[in-house]
Amino acid sequence: MRLLFVFLFASLSAAAQDSLLFPRFSVTASSSPALFETNARIDPEVTGQQGTLISLEHDLGLDDSRTLQRFSVQWRPFRRHELAATHFSAPRSATQPIVRTITFRNQIYSINTLVTTQFDLDYTSLTYTYWARRTERDGFGITIGAAALSMDASVSTLGFDVTVTQTQRADTDVPVALAGLQGRVAFLPRLHGEASVATLPRITIGDYSGDALTAAARLEYRPLNWLGIGAAYHYFRLNVDVEQTTLRGAVDMTIRGPEAFVRLAF
Repeated sequence: MRLLFVFLFASLSAAAQDSLLFPRFSVTASSSPALFETNARIDPEVTGQQGTLISLEHDLGLDDSRTLQRFSVQWRPFRRHELAATHFSAPRSATQPIVRTITFRNQIYSINTLVTTQFDLDYTSLTYTYWARRTERDGFGITIGAAALSMDASVSTLGFDVTVTQTQRADTDVPVALAGLQGRVAFLPRLHGEASVATLPRITIGDYSGDALTAAARLEYRPLNWLGIGAAYHYFRLNVDVEQTTLRGAVDMTIRGPEAFVRLAF
Protein backbone atom coordinates (compact mmCIF):
# COMPACT_ATOMS: atom_id res chain seq x y z
CA MET A 1 0.00 0.00 0.00
CA ARG A 2 2.85 2.35 0.87
CA LEU A 3 4.53 1.51 -2.45
CA LEU A 4 1.31 2.35 -4.31
CA PHE A 5 1.06 5.68 -2.46
CA VAL A 6 4.67 6.56 -3.34
CA PHE A 7 4.03 5.68 -6.97
CA LEU A 8 0.90 7.84 -7.14
CA PHE A 9 2.66 10.76 -5.44
CA ALA A 10 5.58 10.54 -7.86
CA SER A 11 3.19 10.43 -10.83
CA LEU A 12 1.26 13.47 -9.64
CA SER A 13 4.49 15.39 -8.98
CA ALA A 14 5.77 14.59 -12.46
CA ALA A 15 2.46 15.67 -14.00
CA ALA A 16 2.54 18.94 -12.06
CA GLN A 17 6.09 19.68 -13.21
CA ASP A 18 5.17 18.69 -16.75
CA SER A 19 2.22 21.10 -16.75
CA LEU A 20 4.48 23.92 -15.57
CA LEU A 21 6.92 23.32 -18.42
CA PHE A 22 4.17 22.73 -20.99
CA PRO A 23 1.04 24.66 -19.93
CA ARG A 24 -2.16 24.05 -21.83
CA PHE A 25 -2.74 27.77 -22.42
CA SER A 26 -0.72 30.88 -21.63
CA VAL A 27 -0.73 34.63 -22.27
CA THR A 28 2.51 36.63 -22.11
CA ALA A 29 3.07 40.39 -21.94
CA SER A 30 6.59 41.78 -22.15
CA SER A 31 8.52 45.01 -22.37
CA SER A 32 11.78 45.33 -24.28
CA PRO A 33 14.26 48.22 -24.72
CA ALA A 34 14.89 47.13 -28.30
CA LEU A 35 17.68 48.34 -30.57
CA PHE A 36 16.92 49.08 -34.24
CA GLU A 37 19.08 49.11 -37.35
CA THR A 38 17.04 49.94 -40.46
CA ASN A 39 18.46 50.47 -43.94
CA ALA A 40 16.01 51.11 -46.76
CA ARG A 41 15.91 52.09 -50.43
CA ILE A 42 12.68 53.27 -52.03
CA ASP A 43 13.03 53.51 -55.81
CA PRO A 44 11.34 56.10 -58.07
CA GLU A 45 8.34 54.93 -60.03
CA VAL A 46 10.36 55.42 -63.23
CA THR A 47 11.66 51.96 -64.17
CA GLY A 48 15.42 51.57 -64.13
CA GLN A 49 16.14 54.26 -61.54
CA GLN A 50 17.11 53.61 -57.92
CA GLY A 51 16.55 55.52 -54.75
CA THR A 52 19.24 56.21 -52.15
CA LEU A 53 20.11 53.48 -49.66
CA ILE A 54 19.68 55.26 -46.34
CA SER A 55 19.92 54.48 -42.65
CA LEU A 56 16.66 55.54 -41.06
CA GLU A 57 18.45 56.01 -37.74
CA HIS A 58 21.59 57.86 -38.88
CA ASP A 59 20.41 59.69 -42.02
CA LEU A 60 16.85 60.52 -40.98
CA GLY A 61 17.19 60.70 -37.20
CA LEU A 62 14.84 57.93 -36.06
CA ASP A 63 15.60 56.66 -32.57
CA ASP A 64 17.80 53.58 -32.65
CA SER A 65 16.17 52.32 -29.44
CA ARG A 66 12.56 52.10 -28.41
CA THR A 67 10.59 50.26 -25.75
CA LEU A 68 8.49 47.55 -27.39
CA GLN A 69 5.37 46.04 -25.87
CA ARG A 70 5.14 42.44 -27.08
CA PHE A 71 2.12 40.19 -26.59
CA SER A 72 1.90 36.47 -27.26
CA VAL A 73 -0.53 33.60 -26.79
CA GLN A 74 0.26 29.87 -26.68
CA TRP A 75 -2.26 27.05 -26.86
CA ARG A 76 -1.51 23.32 -26.70
CA PRO A 77 -4.68 21.52 -27.83
CA PHE A 78 -2.95 18.12 -27.78
CA ARG A 79 0.01 16.71 -25.88
CA ARG A 80 2.63 17.26 -28.60
CA HIS A 81 1.02 20.04 -30.63
CA GLU A 82 1.29 23.73 -29.80
CA LEU A 83 0.05 26.89 -31.53
CA ALA A 84 1.39 30.36 -30.81
CA ALA A 85 0.73 33.95 -31.92
CA THR A 86 2.86 37.04 -31.28
CA HIS A 87 2.31 40.74 -32.00
CA PHE A 88 4.16 44.00 -31.48
CA SER A 89 4.18 47.43 -33.09
CA ALA A 90 6.92 50.05 -33.29
CA PRO A 91 5.98 53.51 -34.58
CA ARG A 92 8.90 55.96 -34.79
CA SER A 93 9.20 59.54 -36.03
CA ALA A 94 11.85 62.28 -36.21
CA THR A 95 12.60 65.68 -37.69
CA GLN A 96 16.14 66.70 -38.61
CA PRO A 97 18.20 68.23 -41.46
CA ILE A 98 19.85 65.69 -43.75
CA VAL A 99 23.59 65.78 -44.41
CA ARG A 100 23.57 64.32 -47.92
CA THR A 101 21.32 64.33 -50.97
CA ILE A 102 18.67 61.62 -50.74
CA THR A 103 16.29 60.22 -53.32
CA PHE A 104 13.21 58.74 -51.65
CA ARG A 105 10.74 57.43 -54.20
CA ASN A 106 9.92 60.36 -56.55
CA GLN A 107 11.46 63.15 -54.49
CA ILE A 108 15.06 64.37 -54.20
CA TYR A 109 15.98 65.95 -50.85
CA SER A 110 19.04 68.21 -50.86
CA ILE A 111 21.68 68.62 -48.17
CA ASN A 112 20.46 70.55 -45.07
CA THR A 113 16.81 70.05 -45.99
CA LEU A 114 14.73 69.70 -42.82
CA VAL A 115 12.74 66.50 -43.23
CA THR A 116 10.15 64.80 -41.05
CA THR A 117 10.19 61.01 -41.15
CA GLN A 118 7.53 58.59 -39.94
CA PHE A 119 8.17 54.83 -39.93
CA ASP A 120 5.49 52.52 -38.52
CA LEU A 121 6.13 48.81 -38.13
CA ASP A 122 3.64 46.11 -37.14
CA TYR A 123 4.73 42.50 -36.65
CA THR A 124 2.42 39.49 -36.28
CA SER A 125 3.44 35.84 -36.34
CA LEU A 126 1.60 32.52 -36.17
CA THR A 127 3.55 29.32 -35.49
CA TYR A 128 2.96 25.60 -34.97
CA THR A 129 5.34 23.46 -32.92
CA TYR A 130 5.44 19.67 -32.87
CA TRP A 131 7.15 18.48 -29.68
CA ALA A 132 9.09 15.48 -30.94
CA ARG A 133 10.47 14.99 -27.42
CA ARG A 134 8.46 15.91 -24.36
CA THR A 135 9.17 14.83 -20.78
CA GLU A 136 8.60 16.33 -17.35
CA ARG A 137 12.10 17.83 -17.46
CA ASP A 138 12.70 18.90 -21.06
CA GLY A 139 11.36 19.06 -24.58
CA PHE A 140 12.52 19.46 -28.17
CA GLY A 141 10.20 20.75 -30.89
CA ILE A 142 10.10 21.50 -34.62
CA THR A 143 8.45 24.81 -35.50
CA ILE A 144 6.92 26.09 -38.72
CA GLY A 145 4.99 29.29 -39.22
CA ALA A 146 4.56 32.60 -40.92
CA ALA A 147 5.04 36.24 -40.00
CA ALA A 148 3.58 39.37 -41.55
CA LEU A 149 5.35 42.73 -41.36
CA SER A 150 3.43 45.86 -42.20
CA MET A 151 5.73 48.82 -42.91
CA ASP A 152 4.53 52.35 -43.57
CA ALA A 153 7.19 55.00 -44.25
CA SER A 154 6.82 58.66 -45.16
CA VAL A 155 9.29 61.51 -45.66
CA SER A 156 8.06 65.09 -45.87
CA THR A 157 9.45 68.60 -46.02
CA LEU A 158 8.12 72.12 -46.47
CA GLY A 159 8.43 73.41 -50.01
CA PHE A 160 9.53 76.89 -51.09
CA ASP A 161 6.00 77.98 -50.29
CA VAL A 162 5.92 77.21 -46.55
CA THR A 163 2.21 76.47 -46.73
CA VAL A 164 2.88 73.45 -48.97
CA THR A 165 4.25 70.19 -47.63
CA GLN A 166 5.93 67.77 -50.02
CA THR A 167 5.47 64.19 -48.89
CA GLN A 168 6.60 60.86 -50.31
CA ARG A 169 5.07 57.72 -48.85
CA ALA A 170 5.72 54.00 -49.18
CA ASP A 171 3.90 51.15 -47.48
CA THR A 172 3.97 47.41 -47.94
CA ASP A 173 3.12 44.12 -46.21
CA VAL A 174 5.97 41.60 -46.21
CA PRO A 175 5.13 37.88 -45.80
CA VAL A 176 7.80 35.79 -44.06
CA ALA A 177 7.71 31.98 -43.81
CA LEU A 178 9.77 30.50 -40.97
CA ALA A 179 10.99 27.04 -39.96
CA GLY A 180 13.12 26.21 -36.95
CA LEU A 181 13.68 24.46 -33.64
CA GLN A 182 12.63 25.04 -30.05
CA GLY A 183 13.82 23.58 -26.77
CA ARG A 184 12.72 23.74 -23.15
CA VAL A 185 14.34 22.51 -19.94
CA ALA A 186 13.40 22.55 -16.25
CA PHE A 187 16.56 23.51 -14.34
CA LEU A 188 14.50 23.30 -11.14
CA PRO A 189 10.79 22.48 -10.72
CA ARG A 190 9.92 26.20 -10.93
CA LEU A 191 12.88 27.55 -12.92
CA HIS A 192 12.68 26.92 -16.66
CA GLY A 193 14.74 27.80 -19.68
CA GLU A 194 13.66 28.06 -23.31
CA ALA A 195 15.49 28.73 -26.57
CA SER A 196 14.26 28.95 -30.16
CA VAL A 197 15.62 29.75 -33.59
CA ALA A 198 13.85 29.98 -36.95
CA THR A 199 15.05 31.02 -40.37
CA LEU A 200 13.94 31.69 -43.90
CA PRO A 201 16.64 31.00 -46.51
CA ARG A 202 16.68 33.51 -49.35
CA ILE A 203 13.63 32.69 -51.47
CA THR A 204 11.07 34.55 -53.54
CA ILE A 205 7.46 34.84 -52.37
CA GLY A 206 5.33 36.68 -54.93
CA ASP A 207 6.79 40.17 -55.35
CA TYR A 208 9.23 39.70 -52.45
CA SER A 209 12.68 38.16 -52.37
CA GLY A 210 14.63 37.90 -49.15
CA ASP A 211 15.76 36.04 -46.06
CA ALA A 212 15.01 36.26 -42.35
CA LEU A 213 16.32 35.01 -39.02
CA THR A 214 14.68 35.11 -35.61
CA ALA A 215 15.99 33.75 -32.30
CA ALA A 216 15.12 33.99 -28.62
CA ALA A 217 16.35 32.76 -25.25
CA ARG A 218 14.21 32.88 -22.11
CA LEU A 219 14.57 32.19 -18.39
CA GLU A 220 11.34 31.95 -16.38
CA TYR A 221 10.56 31.54 -12.70
CA ARG A 222 7.11 30.27 -11.68
CA PRO A 223 6.37 31.39 -8.09
CA LEU A 224 2.81 30.13 -8.63
CA ASN A 225 1.57 27.45 -10.98
CA TRP A 226 -0.35 30.03 -13.01
CA LEU A 227 2.19 32.89 -12.83
CA GLY A 228 5.57 33.18 -14.50
CA ILE A 229 8.05 36.06 -14.46
CA GLY A 230 11.33 36.21 -16.28
CA ALA A 231 13.80 37.71 -18.69
CA ALA A 232 14.54 37.01 -22.34
CA TYR A 233 16.61 38.15 -25.29
CA HIS A 234 15.14 38.49 -28.79
CA TYR A 235 16.82 38.87 -32.17
CA PHE A 236 15.12 39.49 -35.52
CA ARG A 237 16.75 40.16 -38.90
CA LEU A 238 15.00 40.75 -42.23
CA ASN A 239 16.58 41.45 -45.61
CA VAL A 240 14.01 41.82 -48.40
CA ASP A 241 13.75 43.21 -51.93
CA VAL A 242 10.35 44.41 -53.15
CA GLU A 243 9.39 44.40 -56.83
CA GLN A 244 5.75 45.47 -56.93
CA THR A 245 4.19 47.55 -59.67
CA THR A 246 3.33 50.19 -57.04
CA LEU A 247 6.51 49.92 -54.95
CA ARG A 248 10.11 48.94 -55.63
CA GLY A 249 12.97 48.97 -53.17
CA ALA A 250 14.74 47.10 -50.39
CA VAL A 251 14.73 46.90 -46.60
CA ASP A 252 17.42 45.50 -44.30
CA MET A 253 16.26 45.61 -40.69
CA THR A 254 17.51 44.26 -37.37
CA ILE A 255 15.64 44.40 -34.05
CA ARG A 256 17.33 43.02 -30.95
CA GLY A 257 17.38 43.45 -27.21
CA PRO A 258 16.52 42.07 -23.76
CA GLU A 259 13.02 41.97 -22.34
CA ALA A 260 11.19 41.40 -19.08
CA PHE A 261 7.92 39.47 -19.16
CA VAL A 262 4.98 38.22 -17.16
CA ARG A 263 3.09 35.08 -18.16
CA LEU A 264 -0.27 33.75 -17.04
CA ALA A 265 -0.48 29.98 -17.59
CA PHE A 266 -3.32 27.51 -17.19
